[in-house]
Amino acid sequence: MEANRQKNPRVLIVEDDPGHQRLLELYLKRAGCDCDISSDGKKGIQQATSSHYDLIFVDINIPEIDGFMVATLLRDQGIEIPLIAVTALELEGIRRKASAVGYNDFLRKPFGQAEIEAVLNKYFLNHSRN
Repeated sequence: MEANRQKNPRVLIVEDDPGHQRLLELYLKRAGCDCDISSDGKKGIQQATSSHYDLIFVDINIPEIDGFMVATLLRDQGIEIPLIAVTALELEGIRRKASAVGYNDFLRKPFGQAEIEAVLNKYFLNHSRN
């Protein structure tokens, strides 16, 4: 376990918007993470189940399979990696629905470096960053 704290966390970003992909990747890399990106829910599930990740950020409104179903399918397959729901939607109950399908946390767009650092600190408290 101690050795895992010394390596960079590996993070999967499941996001269809190229601008949001780059921004989230930039914030995560600044925080010392290694990132992979998937542009839709179907590919995101494939990546999440075929590689090891320490954390997964999933946009709720993505093509192929939406973010709610991504979480449901990953949890049904026994994937216990922390999932972070990401959305610009402001619909009532969306945070509650995200939690109900298996998300560990919720991040509303727009977000900045501080919000990303807060999420990372919650899941990787002892990880030293650049």
